Amino acid sequence: MPGDDLTSIPELQDKHRRVLAEQLNVTTLRALADADPRDIHHAARNLRPRPTLEQIASWQDHARSQLSEVTTDWHPAASFAVVFAQRLVEGTWERRLEVERTEIEPEQERKVWPGWDCGEICGWMREQLSLPGQALAVAPTRSPAGSARPAPRAARTQGRVTLQIGSAAVIDPTARIDVVTAGSVTAASLIDLPGPVRVDVTVAGARQGQEIHVVARVLREDQPGWNPQEPRVIMGPGTASFDLSGLPAGQHDVMLVAWAPDGSASPAVVRLPRMTTRE
Repeated sequence: MPGDDLTSIPELQDKHRRVLAEQLNVTTLRALADADPRDIHHAARNLRPRPTLEQIASWQDHARSQLSEVTTDWHPAASFAVVFAQRLVEGTWERRLEVERTEIEPEQERKVWPGWDCGEICGWMREQLSLPGQALAVAPTRSPAGSARPAPRAARTQGRVTLQIGSAAVIDPTARIDVVTAGSVTAASLIDLPGPVRVDVTVAGARQGQEIHVVARVLREDQPGWNPQEPRVIMGPGTASFDLSGLPAGQHDVMLVAWAPDGSASPAVVRLPRMTTRE
């Protein structure tokens, strides 16, 4: 614990700290706060002047006050992408909620609930936190050189930054279409795209040198999503590119997700306009 020593206690001199350490093994703020003041008073009987019980109580009050100011770093247990989806059917809006856990591999089945009531979804997300082995399901990350290494276990959030999909462009042999600009989706749909198709993504909000993973995830109706390519690794703000030429002809929903494997950033999720590709 940073600063967890007795030098910060007012009027607690070197001779007092020596007595506490040598006779009572009291060397930390917690030990001082929990000690019996009568034991401290007895241990200091040979000191001149001898600390009074009131003075000892003051030391302990200062220790408790400093302990109450110490906060524990929070870390994310899980993150989810929640999509409020709707479509117009015979003049009436049909709505549903789509939820997918974003920070684990292999790919998870996307869950769908009718309507926009979040009650059941919240319960399902809480259940994910208690599933055996889920905490160990985070995929191994890779360094920029490509060597595999485990993702950091401690997800510290002190100074946590917020990621943003700053821009995204869909590029085919005939044109470049900017679909995300300044963090906002700017196109309604992409129809009749000839192959091959590429998506270039710019991630903002990261610190310089911070390891960020980016993935393009294809969503399928009532089926698990899938990643056409492995997540890209960038160090700090930067650009990632995904080749989507392997998509079959038809309609596709693509979600862009950026996250820090050590939990040091709030993830960014953007759902691109629906793409229709042809042979």
